[in-house]
Amino acid sequence: MLPQDLARLQISTHPSNPTPPSAYSPYLPTPPPEPSSPLLPAAQATVYIPTPVHPQALAYARTRFAKVLAAHEVGAEEGWARADGVVSRAARIGRGQLEAGEGGNKVMGIGIVGVGYDSIDIECCKERCITVMNCPGANSQVVAELTLSLTLALLRRVPELDRRLRQGEMMLSIDNLGRTLRGKKVGMVGMGATARRAADIFHHAFDCEIHIFSPTTSYTRWSTSDPSGPLPHTRHSSLASLLPLIDILTLHCPLTDATRNMISTRELGWMKPGSVMVNMSRGAVVDEVALKEELSKPELVLEEEGDGNGKGRKLWAAASDVFASEPIQKDQSNGLLDLPNFIGTPHIGGSTVEAQVDVCIQAIDQLADFFDGHQVRNRCGNLANFDVGKK
Repeated sequence: MLPQDLARLQISTHPSNPTPPSAYSPYLPTPPPEPSSPLLPAAQATVYIPTPVHPQALAYARTRFAKVLAAHEVGAEEGWARADGVVSRAARIGRGQLEAGEGGNKVMGIGIVGVGYDSIDIECCKERCITVMNCPGANSQVVAELTLSLTLALLRRVPELDRRLRQGEMMLSIDNLGRTLRGKKVGMVGMGATARRAADIFHHAFDCEIHIFSPTTSYTRWSTSDPSGPLPHTRHSSLASLLPLIDILTLHCPLTDATRNMISTRELGWMKPGSVMVNMSRGAVVDEVALKEELSKPELVLEEEGDGNGKGRKLWAAASDVFASEPIQKDQSNGLLDLPNFIGTPHIGGSTVEAQVDVCIQAIDQLADFFDGHQVRNRCGNLANFDVGKK
């Protein structure tokens, strides 16, 4: 294909998509980066780390701050009372923690080890002038790797067949056919760094056709003007347009009021027969009760060859690295972990040794730079209205 042809093809608009949205990334820094004026430099700051981090990252934190209070060394009450700053890896941070400072001491900055900040009371942070910073893109490679791993595991039925072998069942390969990934249509909700890396892998390694629903993202994303370069894809203006066309659905969007239960009974009914879904965003983006009901149905039997109106489930299988209740336990999974056609992992998308060290060091550096008065990087604020067209 000639370069000019690639430039023409890199974005195509679905017929139901006449008008591009005029918005930005799901994660918008609010307000824009600006010089900060904290009351003390990093070399005098006490930082609390309320959840376990890799030992290398903990050792590095102690080179950047005067005092580091690790979760295994101090109780939560003491940690929050003494903290000038916080390095948070999947911690739930609410008003009670943020207002726990003793003697007028208060948290001034929070560094998030990762991207999502729906577990933090952002409104309370704004009220108390607490700067919150995340690390977008820092673990995109490893999360994309898990996206691919779960997709292949679903298509080739790896966990199911492994369980049956361990239970002593004798199986013939002809009776346990899977499905190939090559050439499939992959639909993605969200266009962040992880979605981009996963899309690159699906498209370039497996010749997959990429379809996108990301209403708050500019149409320049993944185009020739994008710093990450162009990637051929088709944009859709609604889930109703996207879901009936795709073989694989992967979710990479933030959790907002608009995206909560975004995939529910209605949307599952729109899915293409035999499709699979992988949720890498947040558990509550998918209605777990509706998903369990769909996956519990018998396999779809078509009334006529090639039609999509038969009886049974349309979604063949699903996987999720995230759950509405975390850390997940089997009895809190709304029955999903009882199903043979569902794969669950305990929010390990960014959990490799290399990624945990690298991302935590980035969060530490951003927090230390904030205390030292440098420009704030990756400040978090309101999530953009990721409108899914339900209202």
